[in-house]
Amino acid sequence: MSDPYGGYYVRPDAPRRQAHVYDEQRVNVTKVRDELMAAFDRDRNTLGNDEYGAELAKKLPGIEERIFSDLKAFITNLEGATSGLHTTAGNYEQAEPPWASGS
Repeated sequence: MSDPYGGYYVRPDAPRRQAHVYDEQRVNVTKVRDELMAAFDRDRNTLGNDEYGAELAKKLPGIEERIFSDLKAFITNLEGATSGLHTTAGNYEQAEPPWASGS
């Protein structure tokens, strides 16, 4: 929408729609994280007793910690983006463009 004062207009439903997209991504990433965690739990002790399996078994806890730490941070960021977009939409709903009030 055009603003005679040179600004811009945001339809509040636009950030809400995008918030829904981020929330769907959060749900999907959470499911993937849970499936991956189950796979690690299921297969952790099947690395074998050879030299390679023993070495991987030593490094696996650190590998897992990094993977799940990064996934947790990503999920937290998606939650923050969703929340921020809802807040932004609410702010735009409350704001009235200057040309609408007759000022």
